[in-house]
Amino acid sequence: MVCAGSPLALFLYGLWKCRRPYGRDCEGVPVVFFLVAALVCLTTMTRMVDEERQEIGTLKALGYSKPDIAMKFVAYAAIASIIGGGFGAVIGMIVFPTVIFNAWGIMYTLPSVQLQPDIGLASLAIGLASLITVAAAIAACYKELVETPALLMRPKAPKNGKKILLERIPFIWKRFNFIHKVTARNIFRYKKRFFMTVIGISGCSALLVAGFGIQDSIGEIATKQYGDIFKFDVTMSYKSEDTLSQKEDDLKELQKDSRVKSATSMAVYHGFYADEGEDKGIDLYVPQDIEAFSTYVSLRERGAGDTITLNNDGAVITEKIAKDKNLKVGDTFAVDNGDGVKKDVKIAAITENYVGHILYMTPSYYKSVYHKTPQSTGMFAILKDSTEKSEQALGNAFMKKDTIDSVSFYSGIAASFQDTISSLSFIVVVLIISAGLLAFVVLYNLTNVNISERLREIATIKVLGFYDKEVSAYVYRENIFLTLIGALAGLLLGIGLHSLIMSLAELDTVMFGRNIEKLSFLYSVAITMVFAVIVNLVMYRKLKKIPMVESLKSVE
Repeated sequence: MVCAGSPLALFLYGLWKCRRPYGRDCEGVPVVFFLVAALVCLTTMTRMVDEERQEIGTLKALGYSKPDIAMKFVAYAAIASIIGGGFGAVIGMIVFPTVIFNAWGIMYTLPSVQLQPDIGLASLAIGLASLITVAAAIAACYKELVETPALLMRPKAPKNGKKILLERIPFIWKRFNFIHKVTARNIFRYKKRFFMTVIGISGCSALLVAGFGIQDSIGEIATKQYGDIFKFDVTMSYKSEDTLSQKEDDLKELQKDSRVKSATSMAVYHGFYADEGEDKGIDLYVPQDIEAFSTYVSLRERGAGDTITLNNDGAVITEKIAKDKNLKVGDTFAVDNGDGVKKDVKIAAITENYVGHILYMTPSYYKSVYHKTPQSTGMFAILKDSTEKSEQALGNAFMKKDTIDSVSFYSGIAASFQDTISSLSFIVVVLIISAGLLAFVVLYNLTNVNISERLREIATIKVLGFYDKEVSAYVYRENIFLTLIGALAGLLLGIGLHSLIMSLAELDTVMFGRNIEKLSFLYSVAITMVFAVIVNLVMYRKLKKIPMVESLKSVE
C-alpha cells in the first residue's frame, strides 16, 4: 500500500539531501510522490472501514470503546506502512542508485559503486509514510465511529440524486442518451471519488509531463547552442607573441582555404565578475568585423526570437548571468577583462544562451570602457563540409603553423556535451516509469473502491438484463472520463513542476531550456489513458463475477 510511492520518493529525497549539485533538481518531486501515495492510503483505508462497517457496529454494541475499535485499523495501517516502507527503502536506497550508477558506467569509467544507506533518511521516510497512513485510518474511522450501532449494522443508504449542471443546459442534456445521462449523474453524484481520482491522476500526469519535459529541455541544449546560436564550426587561437601582420596573414589563408566557407577574426578575453563575494568566469567576445558577426553568432531574445544587433551603446550579456545577478537592460555591472582591470559595463540587451557566460561588445565600446584597443586573439570559421575527415585535414594543416596555438571543432564539443547531458536521461526514464506505475496503483485502487461501494447497484443492472460488456462499459465510462479530466489537469501542473525542476537543476554555467514539446503532452496523456485501460481490463473479471442474488440480499 505505501511501497508504491515511497521507493522513488526516498531515492529522490536522498539526492536532495546530498550536497552534489544535481540533487537540487529533485526537491519538488518526492513531495508529489508522497502526496499521491497519501491519497492511495486514504482511499484504501476508507474502503476497508466501509467493508468492516457491520463489524464496527457489532463491536460498539458489545461495549467496545471507540479507541479500541479504531486501534484495529490504526494497527493495520501502521504495520502495512512499516513493511511497505521497508521494501521501499531497499528499492530507493539500493536498487535505484545501483541501476543508475551502472547506466552511467556504460559511458564513463567509474569505480565500483559504494552504497552507504542513510538509516536516518530511511527512518524519516518510513516514519512519514506511517504517519500519513495512520492519519488516513483515523480519518476514515472517525465518521463511522460517531454513528449508532443500529445504523452501522445496516448498509449505507445511497446518496440522494440531485440535478447536475448539465441538466440545466437543455440543448446539451437532450442530446445525451440514457446511458450517457446515467454516467454524467454518477460522476457528479460521487464527488469524493471524482476529486480523489482527478487529484491522484493529475499528480501522476504532472510527473509524466515533468519527466518528458526534462528530457526535452536537456536534449535541446546542444542543438540550440551549437547549431542555432553558435553557427561557426571551428575556432583557432593565436599565440600570444603573434604580430598583427601574422594574424592578418593567417586570416587570409584561412579564408582562401578550399574547405572553408567563410572566416573572421575575433578578440576573446577570459574575464571575471563578482558574485556573492566569489569571482566567476566570463568570456568577452569582441568581433573585429561587426557586419559579419551575425553570420557566426546569432544574438536573439529567447521566446520572441527578435534579433539583437551589437552597437556602441552597451554590451550584450547572456541570459543566465542576467538571471543569476538579477540584471536588466540599462543596468551596469563590474567586469574584469582578464588583465586585472575591472570596469562597469552597461547592459544594452540580453541574449539567449545555454552554455557559458558571455559578454558581447563592439571594439569601440570595449575601448571606451577599458581604454584599450582590443586585439584579435583568434579566428572563427564556417566549413563547407563539416565531416570528420575535412576537419582533421584542416586542423592538421593549421596546427603545423608556428602562429596557431590551438584548433577546436565545435562538432566534437557539441557531441561531448550531448553525451554528458544524455547521462541524465536514464533518471528521467526511471521517473516516467515510476509515475506511470503510480498512476496504475491510483486507478486500480479507486476503481476497486468504486466497485465495492456500488455492488448492489451493479448487481441490479445485471438483474435487469445488462450483458457483462454493458455492465463493464457502465463503470468504465466513468473511469475513462475522470482519468481524462485528471490527465488534462495534470498537464497544467506538470508545466509548473517542470519549470521548478529546471530552475533548481541548472548549474552555474548552464541554462536548461523551458520548452516542452507537444508530443510530450500527448505521451503523458496517452500513458495515463493506457494504464486506465489496463486497470479496466484487470477489473473486468471482478465485475463479471459479481453475484447478483447475494449482492441484492438485505443485511437485515
